[in-house]
Amino acid sequence: MTKALRPRPAINKDNEFFFASLHDGDLTIQQCGGCEELRHPPVPMCPQCHSLDWSPAVMSGRGTVFSYVVMHHPIVPPFEAGYLVAVIELEEGPRVVMNLEGVEPEQVGIGMPVIVTAEKMDEDLVLPVARPEGGSR
Repeated sequence: MTKALRPRPAINKDNEFFFASLHDGDLTIQQCGGCEELRHPPVPMCPQCHSLDWSPAVMSGRGTVFSYVVMHHPIVPPFEAGYLVAVIELEEGPRVVMNLEGVEPEQVGIGMPVIVTAEKMDEDLVLPVARPEGGSR
């Protein structure tokens, strides 16, 4: 029996840099070339200054839990009931949705410091994952 793979993100011309950088071990966010605003998810035009110029900016990987949910239903393999999905506010400002691992749901709190790393899910997929700063709490 083959192991179920994680669902694949929809990759397009606007966000392919984000996933390519994860394969290189970096978390990058789109930065406007006009006003330097950081934005995620990536879009073709800056909502602040309307510039079409942008470049990827490497983030520190430090952040805090802005919001989270404990997923119980529906569960799709390879996930198991009770996994955590969080909105992580990066130290630099943007917020990114990702799994939160290495902590029990009852130990998670808004504002909890986390470290975000690029983690290989399978042969082809690398995603950002947040873990409590300093290990499990």
